[in-house]
Amino acid sequence: MNDVNHLIISSTIDYSTDLICCELERRGLNYLRINRDRFSEYKILYTLQNDSLSIKQGDQVFTITPRILKSVYFRAPVFLRNMGKPYTLQEQLSKSQWSSFIRNLISFDNVTWVNHPVSIYGAENKLYQLKIARLCGFPVPETYVGNILPESIQPELIYIVKSLDTALFYDKGQEMFTYSTMIDGQELLNAEIQSAPIIVQEYLHDKTDIRVTVIGDTIFAVSITKNGFNIEGDWRKNEKESLKYSPIDLPLNVQDQIKELMHKLGLNFGGIDLALVGDTYYFIEINPTGEWGWLIFTAKLPIDKVIAEFLVTGGMS
Repeated sequence: MNDVNHLIISSTIDYSTDLICCELERRGLNYLRINRDRFSEYKILYTLQNDSLSIKQGDQVFTITPRILKSVYFRAPVFLRNMGKPYTLQEQLSKSQWSSFIRNLISFDNVTWVNHPVSIYGAENKLYQLKIARLCGFPVPETYVGNILPESIQPELIYIVKSLDTALFYDKGQEMFTYSTMIDGQELLNAEIQSAPIIVQEYLHDKTDIRVTVIGDTIFAVSITKNGFNIEGDWRKNEKESLKYSPIDLPLNVQDQIKELMHKLGLNFGGIDLALVGDTYYFIEINPTGEWGWLIFTAKLPIDKVIAEFLVTGGMS
């Protein structure tokens, strides 16, 4: 039997999780990684009387109890997103019940979570996070959410259109994902949007994109440019390798706003997108399960080490 100090919940193909596991191994720490896409291969049993969870992987049995477990690194959205993929009844049953099983792991509530599923659930909501960001003093682009357009839309202006939730679709075996899209007002006025709500925001001209990665009170920020210039629209539409990520220091008041935002959302980790226009830092969005692995090598940021340290110390170091 192997007692588990640090539990990693992720999926088989997740580079950021690989980095955390490497760092925990380098430190000689006791951890167990379970992957959501391989749950059916494990033998899992929770016993209420002992408040203990046993997981058998191959010939090894791992035991998780509140007395031994110190932290959980949770790398998954909490919403069940299967949008359009033709799952069989067996697959639907498996996905829904294993998702519920993960959510029920919050019963291990006296340990450090990065992040706690309940906090992720709230922070994944874009309208909610925008309102919280405003409460923390962040300027936010003029924003509308719905399936009709506001009367203020001008045909000659440019707007940003986003999905209200992660938009991942399947059609004829092809997986499709939507990014933020620049669209002129006339095209927007001609569009049919009654069938589903969308987010419409004012377009920020001559912006510098900034990605902020937050772990506890540690803030890493990089500006994102391409060939020395700012990027029009959504920077994520470009190949990550074609962009330059330059570490920057944020003003102290912006750092304070970020810490307050994280506190109000109950998050220990977040990937935040800001847009700098002139001297103003606009809040764009926060992803409680955002990607960060590529920044280790492109911007030389020790994010993996800081997350591992947080899991070990609970942010008390």
